[in-house]
Amino acid sequence: MTEARLGKVLTGRFDRLLWVTLAGYAAVVVLIFALVSEVVLRRSLEQSANGIESLLGLYADPGGAPTTVAPAMLADQLVGMGSPFFITRLVPTGGREPSVYFLSPTMPAKRIETSLGRTPEEVRQTLLKTFAERGRWRFHVLHRRVGEFDIYVAGNRRPYLLALLGLFVGALGLLPIAAGLARRGSTRVVRRALTPLRDIVEETRGIGPNDLSLRVDSATGVVEVTELADAINRMIDRVERSHRALDAFTADASHELRTPLTHLRAQVQWALAERRNSEEIREALTATGNEVDKMVRIVEGLLLIARGENQQLAMERKAFDVVDVVREIKEITVAMAAGRNLTVCAELNGPVEVLGDPTRVRQILLNLASNAIRHTSEGSITFRIARGDAMAKVTVEDTGCGIAPEHLDRIFDRFHRVEHSRSRVHGGTGLGLTIAQLLARLQDGRIEVESELGRGSEFVLWLPTVELE
Repeated sequence: MTEARLGKVLTGRFDRLLWVTLAGYAAVVVLIFALVSEVVLRRSLEQSANGIESLLGLYADPGGAPTTVAPAMLADQLVGMGSPFFITRLVPTGGREPSVYFLSPTMPAKRIETSLGRTPEEVRQTLLKTFAERGRWRFHVLHRRVGEFDIYVAGNRRPYLLALLGLFVGALGLLPIAAGLARRGSTRVVRRALTPLRDIVEETRGIGPNDLSLRVDSATGVVEVTELADAINRMIDRVERSHRALDAFTADASHELRTPLTHLRAQVQWALAERRNSEEIREALTATGNEVDKMVRIVEGLLLIARGENQQLAMERKAFDVVDVVREIKEITVAMAAGRNLTVCAELNGPVEVLGDPTRVRQILLNLASNAIRHTSEGSITFRIARGDAMAKVTVEDTGCGIAPEHLDRIFDRFHRVEHSRSRVHGGTGLGLTIAQLLARLQDGRIEVESELGRGSEFVLWLPTVELE
């Protein structure tokens, strides 16, 4: 139904565009024909006027008789010019109205008895006005003044107006036929163009939550539809990755919460059993509290990740000296490493001004330091700071057990643990590195890791620096 509606919409729009185009084209053709015909008519009249003027230039009235315009022989030659013409000759009469003599192809020289005006200019304007009223739009009159003569050449527009009318009627008759043929062609073209789109729609409808591995065939033969198919496939890729991540997250979260809940239930059941003394009940309540604390940390971590991924986590963005933060974390690390064969040192070259949230940076570094202590039984933990052109580099290096290469790509995933048993012993939730990477990215930074199994790990926090003036 969607493809049918789309085809109907496209065809309707094409029909409107087609009608406007064809009507505009027909109007332009008629207008051009009219303009060309008018130009040709005026050029023809100019040529006739030139011929008449050249003949009048040869005329000389030997007797000076005021009653003639041209002798009979000249009149015959003028008649042979072909175009209708009218020649007048104005003879002054001593301050009175001038005498006007005229000659036409069908009439010999004759004086006009009617008053036409007191000046030659008034006479010419009166004649032109009379010709315009008589001929109206059917004739075009060309006026040319040659000495005491005035030449009026008339051209009849009727022949080309009839042709123009025929062209107009023909255009009106052919326009619906042309539009109908074009509409049939456009309907076929639209139907053919929508065929691969219809196939894509059918294939997309067949992809459900349980079939996200399926993809739309992008070999459509139409560039635009192929791009659409590729875009749909990329979207399905993202949905599939999100779906897998959600499934993994749900499974991991269920597993992580099931374990402390199981312990919690066991402790409660054990404490409720008969003949338990107060010391045993206190131990059960202490274990219960520990499990509750662990679940609270997991839930708080999940909420923080959810707020961060939805851009709802409050973050400051200000300039601060990261050396002070690293120095504070180093002191906390020394306290956490007390009683263990660990050396904690720091190589600080400061000050180093960075842009970000100092509280969140402290949280990131504390997480990295705790992770280093958790996986380093003996050796050293070293903090380093280096300033680059646009980013500051904060390194937390340990000499612990290291990370196997197959785990390096997943250590920032939720609930991923390199050693599950050791993580449980040390109280890890599997969310620390995920939260650290998220907080770094929210500050336009990142965390990178290099590790070698059995020789230790190096975590690097990159943060944007403040530009030096």
